[in-house]
Amino acid sequence: MWQNLARAAPVGLHCRPTTPRPRPNGAVDLGPLAPVAGIEIRPATPGDDWAVRSLFGALHAHNASLDLLFALAEGWEATLGEHLVRVRADGEGITLLAWRAGEPVGLLMMDGHVDSPLFRYRKWVELLALYVAPVARGSGLADRLLLAGVAWARACGAARVQLYVTACNEPARRFYARARFRPVQEIWRLDLDQSEPDSQADAACEAVHASGHQLLSPTKHSLADETERERPV
Repeated sequence: MWQNLARAAPVGLHCRPTTPRPRPNGAVDLGPLAPVAGIEIRPATPGDDWAVRSLFGALHAHNASLDLLFALAEGWEATLGEHLVRVRADGEGITLLAWRAGEPVGLLMMDGHVDSPLFRYRKWVELLALYVAPVARGSGLADRLLLAGVAWARACGAARVQLYVTACNEPARRFYARARFRPVQEIWRLDLDQSEPDSQADAACEAVHASGHQLLSPTKHSLADETERERPV
């Protein structure tokens, strides 16, 4: 099932065959993942875009209930569709769906990044989305999706995986802490007691988004918490 996942390498992140390597705790990297409670995990295809939209929308509806600035913009479906087309064309990311009895119950999205030449450590993979539908929670599916995504990032040569967690999302913070992620940065926000202005078109910003960089991230680098998982040595 997983032999094709590493074919799509993020920009500047070249996939290469890897062998299981010992981790500091004595464990080794996992190979193909067994199904979870009758659930199949596989890469999303163009015919699955409706399922990606459904689960991505549910994820951000929950995120917006924690922080209103996570609310998706009008027409977000088209932007998400552009991202999926780009990922399939240039292989800079991965989108996994979990299915049970023909229904989508889990989503993982990752994207490769190369930061500005200003920075010495530029190459990393972002976990854009991880969501499990309520009917499949408690099955270990979130762990399996995350393991698959991290294995893909490692096979592509990424040094780290990063994600963004809302400060008050305690269940997510506990989940990622169990997976050996750690907080390394915070965003402190000052609300200015005025209504949010309507978003205006910005040619420079739109050009960046058109190239696919940070297409799904609400901000360029962080939201409330940035967590990082270092590649084992």
